Amino acid sequence: MSQKLNTVVAILLLGLLPVLSIYAGTQGIIYTEDKAIEEATRFLKGSLTYNFDGIEDTIEIIGVNATDTQYTWYVTISFTSRNAGYGDRKDQMTATMLTEHTMVVLVSKGKVVSAITDDIFNEITGEIMEMPKDPLLEAEEIALEWLRNAQTFKFDGIAGTMKVVNSVILESYPEQYVITITFECAHPGYGDRSNMMLAQVITEHTAVIVVSSGEVQNAVIDGGWDELRQRERIISELLPPEEVVNIVIEYLKENYPEANTLNLNDDWTINESTPEGLLGQSIIEYSGDGWKITVTHPVVWKPTYSIEVNHAASGFIWMGTVDQSRSVTELTK
Repeated sequence: MSQKLNTVVAILLLGLLPVLSIYAGTQGIIYTEDKAIEEATRFLKGSLTYNFDGIEDTIEIIGVNATDTQYTWYVTISFTSRNAGYGDRKDQMTATMLTEHTMVVLVSKGKVVSAITDDIFNEITGEIMEMPKDPLLEAEEIALEWLRNAQTFKFDGIAGTMKVVNSVILESYPEQYVITITFECAHPGYGDRSNMMLAQVITEHTAVIVVSSGEVQNAVIDGGWDELRQRERIISELLPPEEVVNIVIEYLKENYPEANTLNLNDDWTINESTPEGLLGQSIIEYSGDGWKITVTHPVVWKPTYSIEVNHAASGFIWMGTVDQSRSVTELTK
């Protein structure tokens, strides 16, 4: 019985040997940085861009960075091609010029999972990657496209005359972009002039367009025509801080006896007190006759103003808001 049992055990062990060998082999794979570099280099040599016109002996490992994922590395490799462009260009007209490239290859557990050349070309899919646009350039494109389809340019704008001459980013949230564009029309005037008698005079225009959150918020041509609303620009449309102070003073004098002595005059001082580094907000202090009025507002096209009125001698304090419709809302009740 003992000899037969030993024979059976031996046969069973022999049957298990292939399985044990495979298991041991799988567990025996060791992924190292050097092997990742070898795999990345092998991939590069067979990649679409290098394989087309890459120059031998120009391949250089310029960086290896481990990731938070186990057995995974970014391998950065430089090389030179004989022509400009990416991928297989046999059917393209290419400029013959030595072109330096940088490929970033992601190797995980011995396999290439990503390979991007110059942050532009995906070597695995063979496609140019869609790059995120610069926000200011995107705002300029929005402004140009909007103006091109607005009534004034659409009526008789001269193609090819539209030009961005200035772009400014306002310190506001959300960010606002002020884009200044010059252009020419075949006749004077603004908007749709189809029912007017027009002089045949090429007319130069300047449009100032405010873009925020991907949309045109305001557009004024030549300082006087509201292209967004198709009317003459109303200068008083935007309520300025000085007028807000006057509105608040009148409101307080009508509702609070303590404010009878409150009168804004030339002896008052005006101080811009916005702390350095505080973006998107403006703080202005008006002081005089023992009174201090602080006006705070976000830097946006039509802000709602927050106001605090303080009279130290009497201990009077009032807080409220004023919107663009000149409506006063108390916050101290």
